[in-house]
Amino acid sequence: MTPRSPGQASARRRLSLTTRRRLLGATGGAALVVGLGAVGRGGAGALGLGAQATPADGAAGTPMATPVAPSLFREPPLRVSQEGLLQTSLVARSGPADIVGRVMTAVTFDGAFPGPTLRVRPGDRLRIDLTNELPEATNLHVHGLHVSPRDNGDNVFLHIMPGETFTYEYALPLDHPSGLYWYHPHQHGDSFGQVASGLLGTIIVEGAIDELPGIAGVPERLLVLQSSQLTAAGDLLPLKQQSGEILTFVNGGFQPELPLRPGQTERWRILNGSADNFLDLQLDGHQFHLIGADGNPLGQTWARDRLFLSPGERAEVLIQPGAPGRYAFRSLAWGEAFQAQNEMLVATMVVGGEPVAPAPLPTTLLPFEDLSVAKIDKRRELVFQEPSQSPFTVAIDGKVFDPHRVDQTVKLGAVEEWLIRNTSPDWHPFHIHVNDFQVVAINGQPVRPRSGEDTVGVPPDGGEITIRTRFKDFSGKFVYHCHILGHEDLGMMGVVEVIE
Repeated sequence: MTPRSPGQASARRRLSLTTRRRLLGATGGAALVVGLGAVGRGGAGALGLGAQATPADGAAGTPMATPVAPSLFREPPLRVSQEGLLQTSLVARSGPADIVGRVMTAVTFDGAFPGPTLRVRPGDRLRIDLTNELPEATNLHVHGLHVSPRDNGDNVFLHIMPGETFTYEYALPLDHPSGLYWYHPHQHGDSFGQVASGLLGTIIVEGAIDELPGIAGVPERLLVLQSSQLTAAGDLLPLKQQSGEILTFVNGGFQPELPLRPGQTERWRILNGSADNFLDLQLDGHQFHLIGADGNPLGQTWARDRLFLSPGERAEVLIQPGAPGRYAFRSLAWGEAFQAQNEMLVATMVVGGEPVAPAPLPTTLLPFEDLSVAKIDKRRELVFQEPSQSPFTVAIDGKVFDPHRVDQTVKLGAVEEWLIRNTSPDWHPFHIHVNDFQVVAINGQPVRPRSGEDTVGVPPDGGEITIRTRFKDFSGKFVYHCHILGHEDLGMMGVVEVIE
């Protein structure tokens, strides 16, 4: 077995303690809206990391009661494709990183938290030399990109060992949707610890939506949100503990101020990069004008008072600030008992300066294929389960992940409908690689698709969602799983193989 550093071993012990209880729970109630908006039961939303565990022996320090002062807002480093190619490198390592305005220990790509933003266009090639300077294996998943899962593409079955460098290469189709994607490790058994400790970054695919009136030329702001903790020793502590306080970092900063001029439309690209926590976002006095979700432009702009993001979900919104003042951008409280999450201030929008005449917001965006009216080639049913609470175990269809077993065999080009039922008492965000899907029903009630998605919360206690997807362009093996990464590491994951 590859040796692990004391800090990483402690993280694994803390994860083991936590998974003896439910990592994620839900409150009572009935109302549910899944996907491109709020996910809630009784209006409270889904629940994030719930278990409260005492730190294991050897855990590095205790969580800080009063973490840090608010930080300045900053964008992650940017790398842009040139003449159809973005060739770059990423080094996964543990060491100093600038977080919340000071240097502390974290596991990062190139010492940046989050890692560099990679900006490409449809038809481009993205080539990444990944060097692993960790004491354990890692790899790379380009979450949401519609690219090949074979060979050195989005192949999560690869293991990049300590000291190795491996070159990933992704060829984006000419019709690839434009929007926000992200990259992170997908090393089975270590996904939670590596992502929660800082290994993540974003990918922006430019395209047709960027040229629409009301969007073209609008100032952009990237918000990579990650819920975690800090220890007194200065490390990222990814698990909720009894004396700890969950913090939500914004591009590695804490509660930054976001300056905007009155009336000046701004485009926010938002990622919930947490390994497990859900975010129920609200901006005081303002609406989110949703234009994209999980990297897919919507057919029409959708105004929302709240924006719920499961771990791994992304949203792109237009913000049009009103009168001068300070407006809290927060994640609302939800949950009960040990599953409860307090309300958290994420950032503050500060509106001031010379007013700008508000420009008309777009209404109609880009057309998309509506699979709710498509011919279905095959229907399947998947069941997310928690067979035991003590010890805590998870499964899909009574099985845990086996990389050598194919759970679903699909024909290339087929349109399939999957009913995903959750018999457990916990929410589970369903995520599938390579191909997006559309939610067409929730608890048996039809819903109108607004675009594609790649991650969506499945409600507990017998709740279910029905999705449709077209398995196009790429054959090969890839996975579907719960995007609570602790659940994924425990085996809540299956393998699909697309054959010609």
